[in-house]
Amino acid sequence: MNLELLNYNTSFLSPMLKWIAPILFLLASVMLAKAYRNYGGVFKDAMGLLVTSVFVGALAFLFRVGGDFILPNFKWGESLFYLVFVVFNVIVAAKFLKLIKEFKSNV
Repeated sequence: MNLELLNYNTSFLSPMLKWIAPILFLLASVMLAKAYRNYGGVFKDAMGLLVTSVFVGALAFLFRVGGDFILPNFKWGESLFYLVFVVFNVIVAAKFLKLIKEFKSNV
């Protein structure tokens, strides 16, 4: 196994993966914004939370890059914003579970 490939400081994977994340966040935000415009009700509420969570995830990424290139003390922000990101996603999951339960009871 080539351990250099997994070395954070020397591997080409590290910078590549750092920049794939914001591209995926941007793609997700565009898709979720379209869904937010097209759907109403509970779906619109969930999409609003998901759009917000994408922006929070992007902020976590910015703190990650800031911690790597600007100030190492910025790394706390990455953890904080990823925690908020997860909380938003748990809330959305709860909304969808409630929606599925209501749907099954009406069928």
